[in-house]
Amino acid sequence: MVRHFVLPLFLFAFACAEKSTLVVKDSPPLERPPGLIVASEKAEENGKKHLRKGHCKQAIHEFNKALEKNPNNFSALYWLGVAEGMCGYYDRAYDRFVLALKYSPDRNWQARVYATIGITLLYMNREEEAVAYFERARAIDPRNELVVSYYDVEEHGRGKGHKKHKFKKKPKDREGFEITLRWLD
Repeated sequence: MVRHFVLPLFLFAFACAEKSTLVVKDSPPLERPPGLIVASEKAEENGKKHLRKGHCKQAIHEFNKALEKNPNNFSALYWLGVAEGMCGYYDRAYDRFVLALKYSPDRNWQARVYATIGITLLYMNREEEAVAYFERARAIDPRNELVVSYYDVEEHGRGKGHKKHKFKKKPKDREGFEITLRWLD
């Protein structure tokens, strides 16, 4: 009689142990199948096409699709923020850029993200915070198009280190985000 319970109990224990290994919270993220990465890149390209045409809502839809397929897609995340900014969803755009900053592939893109956060903060009338991000971008890339177009620093006073931060102009409509479209590959 014991034999009849041992095999089912063993199978039950084995099944539970197998399931529990799939739910480990600290395990590294699973690799995305190549098909999902390709689908993410395709949706990203469609989003960029809409963005070039100024169709921000369609671009948002495509970039969200790209991120559903591959949440680690830096480019889709960044351009989603640009599309949201172009549509006037500045709070959402800001959140996207802050997240994208963590995944910037190199210093050049890091400067671009900093500058884009700066322009987004200008749209949100948060000028003091914008200064900090423009300064970070300028430290990496002094020729960054957003920094050059909107931000300036003047040395004044007797000693070095006395700087006056000023904005050349306030961005209107989509113009600040449209500058970023030059970075589309």
